[in-house]
Amino acid sequence: MQRILKEGTSTITEKKSRFLGYVIPADSISEAAEAIAALKKKHYDARHVCYAYRIGSVIKSSDDGEPQGSAGRPIADLIEHEELDHCLIAVVRYFGGILLGVGGLIRAYTSAGQEAIRDAGLISIAWGFPLSVTMDYNDYGRVDFFLNENHLIPTATDYGANVRIRLMIPSESHDQIEKELNDMTSGRAVLDWGAETEYGISDGRIIPVTGQRKG
Repeated sequence: MQRILKEGTSTITEKKSRFLGYVIPADSISEAAEAIAALKKKHYDARHVCYAYRIGSVIKSSDDGEPQGSAGRPIADLIEHEELDHCLIAVVRYFGGILLGVGGLIRAYTSAGQEAIRDAGLISIAWGFPLSVTMDYNDYGRVDFFLNENHLIPTATDYGANVRIRLMIPSESHDQIEKELNDMTSGRAVLDWGAETEYGISDGRIIPVTGQRKG
């Protein structure tokens, strides 16, 4: 699954109608409903505020008066295609006086949603274990080389009497990484594991998310 990195917006014009796209994070159905209500209040003079959202297993969409299947469904298709979760996509239409037809509406609502997604940016969601590794400076070089070789990028490194590295380990790598670190430091490194949780990845960087925890 993926989530959005930040809120995103877009504006496109099709035959004098303006379509304003919004991509907004939503951790619950009530948050999505509040965001929709806020957009309708902000754009009280718009003809339509169409939307779709996914919160976990719940997917909902609305054509808000547009022909059935011409707005809400195409927006929901974007959510499914990008495998987005905890996300609301809304498109506000200011009618320009020219009818677009169902095909034109689908293209316009899809384009506005796509542009807003691009503006927001995406992060991939995975499960992992937070890990803090504390070691002496003699072991640090080997550990640092090992982490780089395995594309495990520290989220923080503290240098004091010892070196402490904090990072996120993918769930499927937990046992292997623990064994490797213990072997290469002959058990001298102190490994402090956190609870398994969701985390985000964007351009190789770990991005904190409001994740769920297992157990």
